[in-house]
Amino acid sequence: MGADDFVALVPAAGTGERYGGELPKQFRVVSGRSVLRWSVERLLSGGVDRVVVAISSGQESRAREHLRGLPGIQVVTGAATRQDSVGRCLEAAEVAGSTVVAVHDAARAAVDPRDVQEVLRVGAEGAAVLGRRVTDTLKRIDGGRIGSTVDRSGLWCAETPQVFRAETLRQAHRLAGESAFVGTDEASLVEEFLDTEVRAVEARFPNPKMTWPGDETFLALLLERGRGS
Repeated sequence: MGADDFVALVPAAGTGERYGGELPKQFRVVSGRSVLRWSVERLLSGGVDRVVVAISSGQESRAREHLRGLPGIQVVTGAATRQDSVGRCLEAAEVAGSTVVAVHDAARAAVDPRDVQEVLRVGAEGAAVLGRRVTDTLKRIDGGRIGSTVDRSGLWCAETPQVFRAETLRQAHRLAGESAFVGTDEASLVEEFLDTEVRAVEARFPNPKMTWPGDETFLALLLERGRGS
């Protein structure tokens, strides 16, 4: 993919309240490895050179243990919000403005390295988000009742990695902080404050986010099927 330096920023400081249980979901073991390690391994296999992981205070040693033996890993203390954790990763990475950074949810442990490689390639030219077209019928709800059907043409489910030039993401985070703007993902910050085209890269393989109890069953199936990818 050329001479670019690819650095992944992985916000993993959440407590996983929706998932439940005492152990944060990023440390849950699925198919022999923690969710966090699977995610980082997939990023490295997809062409990332370095990975900066933001983890909750007091869990840094545990994260380093789960990632032991992997090259180019840096663990930092995360923040109360995902957005601020990504900011800390970006600051700790000490990347040049031309470096390509890929933000990836630790809970997306089955991301296929081939999809990672493609979104890195496209994102190196400016900015890109991995995702897929909406295929379900969408309904608008009002007071628990269906009010209307939403036209799904042109709608997109955003996933991660989301890839940007480091200076682009740094500037978007700075402007968001100055405006007290909280986005739902990194692309939303770039869309809000910068005149930067964000390309949509369609995922070719499943890339579910481990969110609810029971999700790890599907995740385990994907990981077992994709061993050696």
